[in-house]
Amino acid sequence: MINYKNILKQTWQITIKNRWLWVMGLFAALLSNVNQYTSLLNAFDGSGWSRFLNSLSVYWNYGLSLINISSHNPLLLLLCLLALVLIIGLLFLAVNSQIVLVQKIQHSIKSEGKKSLPLPRVSFWQQIKNNWPIFWPTVGIIVTVKLILLFGLLIISLGMTGAYLIRQPIISVFVYIVLVLLFLVLIWLIGTWGFYWLLLFLSDKKSDWLASAKEAWHILCENLLASLGIFIIVVLINLVVYLLWIFIMGLLAIPYSLLSLLLIRYLSFSEVPLIIIAQILLIAGLMFVVGIVTVFEYSLWLSFIDKLPNKSNKNIIRRVSHAFHRQ
Repeated sequence: MINYKNILKQTWQITIKNRWLWVMGLFAALLSNVNQYTSLLNAFDGSGWSRFLNSLSVYWNYGLSLINISSHNPLLLLLCLLALVLIIGLLFLAVNSQIVLVQKIQHSIKSEGKKSLPLPRVSFWQQIKNNWPIFWPTVGIIVTVKLILLFGLLIISLGMTGAYLIRQPIISVFVYIVLVLLFLVLIWLIGTWGFYWLLLFLSDKKSDWLASAKEAWHILCENLLASLGIFIIVVLINLVVYLLWIFIMGLLAIPYSLLSLLLIRYLSFSEVPLIIIAQILLIAGLMFVVGIVTVFEYSLWLSFIDKLPNKSNKNIIRRVSHAFHRQ
């Protein structure tokens, strides 16, 4: 029996005690599948795949036109190269942040309630160097899950298009409802399995890439209801945080607006810097919240996996991994 109260308590303590992980959480959130889940849910009208192809065509044409213009403008070409380097750097930091985040949370879970020597302080760049052997396998897991979700977008779009082609209204509505429920379950299974796969692979450096995928599927199949419970908790927490964010921003907007009016009226302040300051504060606050929520979610799932009653498969996977490395 999973004690969700103890899991939430442990998750909260890990999140609060490891404040420096909030920065890692912010970068790790860059590789979340939220946008893909939104696209999958929007595909229930049957046109999700066509929208994706249209967006891909627009980006492709925009990229070609940008390359064409940059070839005649050295300054614009330099800015594009800098932007490309920045994007690659952010993705590099995002992947390494996920690795470090999982490893540090896993260490906090294992060392809870035990008297152990503190880990030597290692810089983030040194940790990146140490984790380099698992960098590309981690990228492979992230890309594989995203490609599977993209393939799911095609399946959902084709299925919903077939439902719309049925001319009998009652049958069409029935097929539509059945497909929606089926695809919702499919999306949840793929997303949860992919997240388990990533967490299990990063939690144990001795774990094999394929072996951790199988282990993730076994854990999901054997703990479907418990996993669904954690998923519902995550959704509710995100909803509560979102509502609190809107409420707090609404409260802060009132005094800030009054202060801005006073500055504009009596000190002849310009509106532009006040708007820029408000946007900077809004973005900074949002980044702060995203970092905390990401650390909390990772801690919650890792604590849940640690509390699972069935541990037999992990020993099998470790034996397979050792045999694989010996070869």
